Amino acid sequence: MAVNVEPKPTAAFALSLLAGLFTLIGAFLASAIGSLLVPGFPSDLLLIWGSVAGILTLVGSWLLFNNAAQRKLGSTLVLVFSILSMNFIGLILGLIGGFLGFTYKGTTTTNTTSSSSRGYTPP
Repeated sequence: MAVNVEPKPTAAFALSLLAGLFTLIGAFLASAIGSLLVPGFPSDLLLIWGSVAGILTLVGSWLLFNNAAQRKLGSTLVLVFSILSMNFIGLILGLIGGFLGFTYKGTTTTNTTSSSSRGYTPP
C-alpha cells in the first residue's frame, strides 16, 4: 500500500477555505442586516448568490488541495467565485489563495542511489 506523500498547497487551501467561509458568513449577515434595516431589501437574492459563491469557493479549495490533477480547476473555481462573491475579505483571500494554487509547483524528488538504476527497490 502506497502512502501519499506528495506535497500539497497548504497555504492556498487555507486562504481559499477562509475566503469561502467569509463569503458564506458575509452572505448570511448581509441578508439578515439588510432585511432588518431596509424594508423591501432583496435579502433572498443576496443570500442565495452569496451562498452559491461561498459553497463553490469551498469546493474549489477542496479540489486544489485534495487532487493534484484537479488543482487548476479548483484554483479557477476559487478565483471566479471569489470575484463574483461581492465580499471584500472573501475577494482578497480568494484571489491570493487561487493564484497560489494556480501557480503551485510540487517538488519532485529524484533518487540518485545506484540501486534504482538496477531496477531493484528494496522493501
